[in-house]
Amino acid sequence: MTTEHLIVVAIATAQAGREAELKSRLEGVATASWDEPGVVSYAVHDLRDAPGSFMMVEVYASQKAFDAHLETPHVTALIADLGSLVEGELVVHQGVATDFSHGPKGVL
Repeated sequence: MTTEHLIVVAIATAQAGREAELKSRLEGVATASWDEPGVVSYAVHDLRDAPGSFMMVEVYASQKAFDAHLETPHVTALIADLGSLVEGELVVHQGVATDFSHGPKGVL
């Protein structure tokens, strides 16, 4: 594989009473992100074991694509509002596929 996709998994827990607003904002960012160059996929999930928490699974063609994503108006607006929407910190993990993960069902 000549290019390694960057996988980003982020977890956000809404402040009490802000769950619907946070979910709507996250879904809006996802929808806007689908048209960005270098965004392979972007999905928002409800966490079953943590009501009011959301998991974003994002796949980028490169680190450069992710860095550009962070500078878009929809992302910068969300980041500016996170303090009033999210309980605690937004947890973000980044990864790339291991050699094992290059099989037909091992790639995101």
